[in-house]
Amino acid sequence: MNRSSHVILFAIVAALTAWGAAVAEAATVLITGTNRGIGLELVRQYAERGWTVIGTARNPDTAIELNALAAQHKNITVEKLDLFDHAAIEALAGKYKDTPIDVLINNAGMLGDVPKQTVGSLDYDNFRDVLDVNAWGALKMAESFKPSLLKGEQKKVFAMTSGLGSSELTTRRGGFYAYRMSKAALNIGFRALAADWRADGIIVGIIAPGMVETDLLAASGYRGPASITTKVSVQGVMKVIDGMTLETNDKALNYDGRPIPW
Repeated sequence: MNRSSHVILFAIVAALTAWGAAVAEAATVLITGTNRGIGLELVRQYAERGWTVIGTARNPDTAIELNALAAQHKNITVEKLDLFDHAAIEALAGKYKDTPIDVLINNAGMLGDVPKQTVGSLDYDNFRDVLDVNAWGALKMAESFKPSLLKGEQKKVFAMTSGLGSSELTTRRGGFYAYRMSKAALNIGFRALAADWRADGIIVGIIAPGMVETDLLAASGYRGPASITTKVSVQGVMKVIDGMTLETNDKALNYDGRPIPW
């Protein structure tokens, strides 16, 4: 290959690299539950990547860190959304019906009242609330935002799961009935969604963020192996999202890419 050929090849590679970066920067992600913890860090890292970020919170007025982050980055939009309110989900989806959304991340989650999730003290109103947010809310988000996902280039929708929703990983520990069953319902629901939407080219994934240093983990009373930071977890979650394809989208994966047994 002569010198001029090398120059042409270099120019082509540079152009393709620039095009790839431009596509990534033009991408849009919608994330639920972004007032703190994993959701807030997802907003931070996607914004720093150059994506357009739509972050939802149940009470945006009290989401101090989220609002501060949005003030620093013009590519962040904060929206009010309560996953208990399906009409509100539909209204938000209607607002963005003409907006291509590349990635939808159902991060919002609810642990519920732990003492009320033990046999003999089960509170079924609490049970329904946890199911409503963790399972039904995530499915309603996916269903409502499908038109926007179809307009996006990447067409990806994800939900955050937990090892507590795996029948194979939770054989030695009881309790957390509402949370466990909500995540198990989420897992099977999104696996069915992956099959239903495969023909539409929509990638559906389930990701466990790991034992992350969040308020939810602290409230659970977890005293197991050392937890990880939200930064480390989100870096892994985003890598899994980047690498997910239609060929791998029916698998539940840990933040580090390891498959999670059902």
